[in-house]
Amino acid sequence: MASSRKSRGFVPSYVLPALLLFALPLFGLWFSGHASDRIDAQVLEVVEKQIGLDTQLSAEDRQEALAFYRAVPASAACLSEDEELAGYRRNLGSTCSDMKQFGWAHLASWGLLGLGLASTLVALLCGLAAFISRPFQYGSFVVGWLVLRITSALQVMGQGVLVVWLSFWVTALWTQRYYPKLIGGVGIMAAIAIFAVVVAIFRRPPMDFDVEAEEVPPERAPELWDCVRRLCKRLQTSPPDHILAGIDTNFFVTENDVRVNGRTLSGRTLFVSLSLLRLLERSEAEAVLAHEMGHLLGGDTGHGKRLAPMLMHFSHYLQTLYEGGVTRPVFYFMAAYRGLFELSLGRSRRASELAADRLAAGVTSGQDIARSLVKVGAYASFRDRVEAKLFAQDEQHQSVAIAQRVAHGFSEYAQSDAVHDDLQVAVTPHPFDSHPPLGARMENVGVHLTPADMAQVLLEPVESSWVEAFVDAEAIEARLWGVYEERFSEAHDLSLAYRYEPSTEEERQHVEKHFPALTFEGKDASYQVRLDYAQVSCSEWEHPIEFDRIASATTADRMFKKYLDLQVSGEGLFKGKRSICLSKLKDHEAALEAVGRYLGRHRFMKEHRSKSDAA
Repeated sequence: MASSRKSRGFVPSYVLPALLLFALPLFGLWFSGHASDRIDAQVLEVVEKQIGLDTQLSAEDRQEALAFYRAVPASAACLSEDEELAGYRRNLGSTCSDMKQFGWAHLASWGLLGLGLASTLVALLCGLAAFISRPFQYGSFVVGWLVLRITSALQVMGQGVLVVWLSFWVTALWTQRYYPKLIGGVGIMAAIAIFAVVVAIFRRPPMDFDVEAEEVPPERAPELWDCVRRLCKRLQTSPPDHILAGIDTNFFVTENDVRVNGRTLSGRTLFVSLSLLRLLERSEAEAVLAHEMGHLLGGDTGHGKRLAPMLMHFSHYLQTLYEGGVTRPVFYFMAAYRGLFELSLGRSRRASELAADRLAAGVTSGQDIARSLVKVGAYASFRDRVEAKLFAQDEQHQSVAIAQRVAHGFSEYAQSDAVHDDLQVAVTPHPFDSHPPLGARMENVGVHLTPADMAQVLLEPVESSWVEAFVDAEAIEARLWGVYEERFSEAHDLSLAYRYEPSTEEERQHVEKHFPALTFEGKDASYQVRLDYAQVSCSEWEHPIEFDRIASATTADRMFKKYLDLQVSGEGLFKGKRSICLSKLKDHEAALEAVGRYLGRHRFMKEHRSKSDAA
């Protein structure tokens, strides 16, 4: 089905949030100037009063003194090295120390703004260079990643120090008070964020690419291996080192390391879907295989292998920036650069897909390409529909039998209007590449199929498929479907535990299976916290509190102890507050996580019920 959601566009999604990088430096720039001007005005006011009250000064001397102090504000004197102003500086005392801080903050803010503008220029140049060609794409990302991770780390350090400085001076200047807890809290957050960012720059994220499949050596599918080698010879590229058979709704080839059943496979790996091979005639499957081998010939897989480690490292770095709190503005800036690069990457990947289609059409035929695209797109869409419908049901399944449901219902789906709606927006699923829409791909190989033609393609019985070339295709499918359907059932059962109110004894037992009653013992035997799927209680309370009555839950530190504060609706602002002293519990982290998870389940259930009643 076509999604009704509209993309917000690149500018509102990436560019506008990225401008937050400049927010704190701009505020620091304004505030340091504002603070200097304010203290200058206060000093001048005192000086003018003193000069006005000094009866020993003549009118001419008084005017000369006033003119001097108005021309040379305190901030200028404090920041000057002029010996003639040394006496002026001594008279100002500690005020000069404050003025120097404002001066340093002013310079730091300008420095951060300049660094941000330089980073923007680098991001734009590297992002635009990525659109030129594949070599430029790789080179620009290498440069962009190396430069921007350094400048972003400097931004985190600079903005971290600036925000700690502001946490003191904003309140000190405007309220004549400062708050050690605020300064300490902001300082700790900034220090943690800086440490995490520095660690993230040097940490190498895991590159495991796990695939649910079974390796098929030549002796288990000799004909298929011969076919693949024959296609590679015609395309003049080296054949894959490994062939994997699975039940996913795609085919793909990669040069990245692949983990299968605990083993790591290196080199060129081809994945074939047994589920899709059953739908495809041999000539149609060969067109798909030729397309995948075209990626090897075109260097797409090698390019992806070189980029993959950096893209993964970048993603982990972005996650660190996002979780850092005070680093969120830097995250938005880096995410904008990643978004710009992804636009170029998606463009080149779509071009690679069309080029691979043309190569495949050259060694097979455009008709075989078009027919295979229709079948793959229809199967993937229908399977998504089947799984979505199964998962949406509020009843437990004795057997999900996804494979059988797809096989038995596909013919009816192929004759419905739904298949045409799905195929209009169909994009073949793929773990690495961005595929163009079906219509563009068929036009690319010079084939036009009407809706009636597509329906006919889907309804024609398969005379001969490459599944027959496997020694044990049925056994492989049975094992993989068994694992997949078991995992699907477990996920659905857990989802039901979140959806049920519960309203029946059977539903209650199901909810308690996933959300059993828990007891958290206190360090003192008299203190205890209990909770189940419906309520939470504490030994210090008169009665339990139902989750339905909890309006909010927050943590707070009071008198060097950590508390979980629950605001209970219907009892007034102060009377409705209940607190759990987490510091009194033996395992306060587990208790806090459990209360959050059980309360989250209850809120999800209420929202689900509300949507179900409105439907």
